[in-house]
Amino acid sequence: MIKITTHIILFLSLFLSAIGPAWADGPKREFRGVWVATVWGIDWPSKQGSSQAVQRQQKKELDDLLDRCRDLNMTSVFFQVRSMGDVMYQSSLEPWSAFVSGKRGESPGWDPLAYVVEACHDRGLECYAWVNPFRWSSGTDYNTVPDKRWKQSGWLLAHGKYTVFNPGLEAVREHIVEICREIVEGYRIDGLVFDDYFYPNKIPENSSAPDYELYKSTAPWMDFGDWRRANVHKTVADVYAMINDTRPGVKFGISPAGVAGKSDTSAKKWGMEKCDVKAADWQYREIYSDPLGWLYQHTVDFISPQIYWPTTHATAPYEPLSRWWSDAANLYGRHFYGSVTMESFAKNDTPENHRQLLTQIATNRLSSIDGNLGTVIYSAKFLPKISDELIDGHFATPSVTPAMTWKSTPELPGVTGLKKHGSRLEWNEATLGNEVLRYTVYAIPASVPYDDAMADDGDGISGDYLLGVSYLPRYEVPEGKYRYAVCVLDGASCESEPVYIK
Repeated sequence: MIKITTHIILFLSLFLSAIGPAWADGPKREFRGVWVATVWGIDWPSKQGSSQAVQRQQKKELDDLLDRCRDLNMTSVFFQVRSMGDVMYQSSLEPWSAFVSGKRGESPGWDPLAYVVEACHDRGLECYAWVNPFRWSSGTDYNTVPDKRWKQSGWLLAHGKYTVFNPGLEAVREHIVEICREIVEGYRIDGLVFDDYFYPNKIPENSSAPDYELYKSTAPWMDFGDWRRANVHKTVADVYAMINDTRPGVKFGISPAGVAGKSDTSAKKWGMEKCDVKAADWQYREIYSDPLGWLYQHTVDFISPQIYWPTTHATAPYEPLSRWWSDAANLYGRHFYGSVTMESFAKNDTPENHRQLLTQIATNRLSSIDGNLGTVIYSAKFLPKISDELIDGHFATPSVTPAMTWKSTPELPGVTGLKKHGSRLEWNEATLGNEVLRYTVYAIPASVPYDDAMADDGDGISGDYLLGVSYLPRYEVPEGKYRYAVCVLDGASCESEPVYIK
């Protein structure tokens, strides 16, 4: 009876939050991300090519997109930089993407990832490099020099029209790590994220499988499916280890399919309560994705499952899935930021679909039992359709991404040299190795005592006074009777002690 009552209260709260101003005052800590899909030009760019005119248009589109994210008080951008074994940055390992230049292997004449990192940081936004680790093709046969080399070396694994880099090969796993290293070392990204493409869907699990002989020669004592899942686990673990060795402040997450951990798949294996929805955990047996394993093994910092269904879906309703994923992330000491979709808006831009999205954002907040809130919206091209509701409601106030205390920087420096020149605060740039440091800026009315301005949960200054986040040692502030405060914010989003100025 207690459980039923709790769910009734939760649903009433969700309903009220979706239709009224109950969430107008947002939390200080919340991950507010957006997927920017570049494959097939889904979100960007609208035109491919390498001419100066195309470059200007592509940059203008990015600027407009990122301006919108800033204006909506978003915190983070997932920019797709590798979708088919091709890249959106200057690489020594893989060919340029045709989705930016128009021809695979041909340079667009500029570096989109470098541009996006700087443009995000200029706007106080985190930039995550979105990588598809295994996908090579969904039907197209590529023939650049690297593509020919991969085919000749036997690196590719095909089933149906879908071809991937074979996760069972150590050389492939090392290549994926080196691709990620190239990004982490070469660009001041804040994070790295994988999505939900692993093995080819429904690849046979018997002697007819193209990787059967590799399996038998590598680990014949294992179950075939477990061997494939172990290959994915190894890749994830190796990437995470590389990040921690190279730039430990960089956050790493994965966005798997929305249903996992059923009683007949992996719940018991990893000590988690089963996911009690009717929908199947197809990813476990069809693409060999086992998200609970990554959480249990602490090889990700966050999980962002694609819960791409309405709140009232018959077999995969949103609220139970959000609650289960939040519980799982909390059990293993990691964060849950649910991914939601606006794809239905393309054909049905209805008040009901708007209400559904707002309800799902509220659900992610209410499902959290550890205060680590978050939502990632798919995808960027739909943001204009929901902008007014977000900025007038859930995202009305600025937010800082949740702190990942297990990645916190030892001896985080504080702000020095804080001065005010007119409406601008300035301070000395803080440095700590190769860490990308940021700053949180607050404006506290002079009438509010210092102690009263602190957050009740002990998380520094209350979010009520947060102006925003800056990657630069300066910030424009409102004039008035305020005390201003600035904190250093590390890659894990942990804050230093505040420094005040009137």
